[in-house]
Amino acid sequence: MHADPAYWSGRTVCVTGGTGFLGCHLVRLLGDAGANVRVFAPDAPADHPVRRLNRAEIIAGDVLDLAAVRKAVSGCSVVIHAAGVVAVRGPAASNAWPVHVDGTRHVLAAIEPGARLVHTSSVVAVGASRRRDVLSEESSFEIGRIKLDYVQSKRAAEDLVLSSAKDVVVVNPSYLIGPEDHDRSVMGQFCHRFWRGRVPVVPPGGLNLVDVRDAAAGHLLAAERGQRGRRYILGGEDHDYRSFLTLLAEVAGFRPRWLPGIPRPLFTALAAVNEVHARLRGREPFPSLGHVRLNRWYWFFSSDRARQELGYDPRPVRNSLADAYDWFASRESLRPRGLNRWLLRPTSPPAT
Repeated sequence: MHADPAYWSGRTVCVTGGTGFLGCHLVRLLGDAGANVRVFAPDAPADHPVRRLNRAEIIAGDVLDLAAVRKAVSGCSVVIHAAGVVAVRGPAASNAWPVHVDGTRHVLAAIEPGARLVHTSSVVAVGASRRRDVLSEESSFEIGRIKLDYVQSKRAAEDLVLSSAKDVVVVNPSYLIGPEDHDRSVMGQFCHRFWRGRVPVVPPGGLNLVDVRDAAAGHLLAAERGQRGRRYILGGEDHDYRSFLTLLAEVAGFRPRWLPGIPRPLFTALAAVNEVHARLRGREPFPSLGHVRLNRWYWFFSSDRARQELGYDPRPVRNSLADAYDWFASRESLRPRGLNRWLLRPTSPPAT
C-alpha cells in the first residue's frame, strides 16, 4: 500500500489539520512521496514534530477564517481536509459544529477549479448497530437521534461535501491507533490508561480499529484512485472491548487477574461522576456520558470497497498496538503502580 510518486512528485498539496495525529502521518507520507506540503492548522509549538518533516511548510490559520483558507489552498491541486475536533464531551466538543460544518463549507468555497478534495470524515458518519452488524458505505444511518455533536456534525459535513459539484472524495477512517501519538489521541489516551492499569473493567460495545499509518496511506490512495463523489471506509478489524483489552494486555506482556464487564447502569453512574469532576477541573471527562451513548452501539465496518477500488490493505491490529506500546514506553514508564500492579501482572515473573 504505497503512494505513487509519479502522481505526487512536485505537486502542491494542502493538509488542513496537519498537526494532528492523522495529519502528521499524512504530511510525512506526502513529503516522502515528493509532494510540496502546506500544513494549515493553528500555530504549532516550536518543538512540534511536524516542523521536522520533509517538504512541509506550516501556514498558521483557522478553517473558520475563509480568507486564511483561501490563502492556504491557493495553487493546490489536491487538498486533504483533515481538520476536526475529536471530542464527545467537555469544552472542546462545543467547537464540533463550527469546525466540521462551517470549516468544511469554507474549504469547499476556497478550493480552485479542477482541484481534488479528499474530505476526512469518520465512520461515525456511516452509522452503528445494536446487533454487531458490519456496516458498509451503503448502510442506512441509524443513529440520527444520537445526541452527540461530534457524530451529527461529522455527518452534516459529509453531506455538504457529497452534495457539492466539486471534485470530491470522502474517506471514513475508523478508530485510530498507532505510534507517534504526540498529543495523545482519544484512542491513544484509552490505550495509555489501560497500560497504566486504569481501565480495570470492560466497557460495553465494540469498535473498528485501524492503524493511523494505514488510514493516512488510504487518504493518498483515495486522492489517486478514488471515484468522484464516492465515500470509502478506511477501517481495520472489529473488536468488542473484551477482545480489544485482551490484545492491549498481550502486546504489553500483561496477564490481567480480573477484567469484569461493567453493567450499563454502573457505567452511566461512573460517567456522571467523571462529568462533575472534569467540569470542576475544566477538562474533558473520560469516560463521559457521551461515551456511554457511543458504547450502546457496535461500530463494526467493512473496508471492502476501499480494498477493491483503492488497493487499501491495513496491517493487523495486534501489530499496530505493539508499535503503539513500544512508542509510548520509549517516552515514559508505563509500569502500573499500587493496586494496578496486582491487577496487571506480567506474563512472566521478573528475573531475580
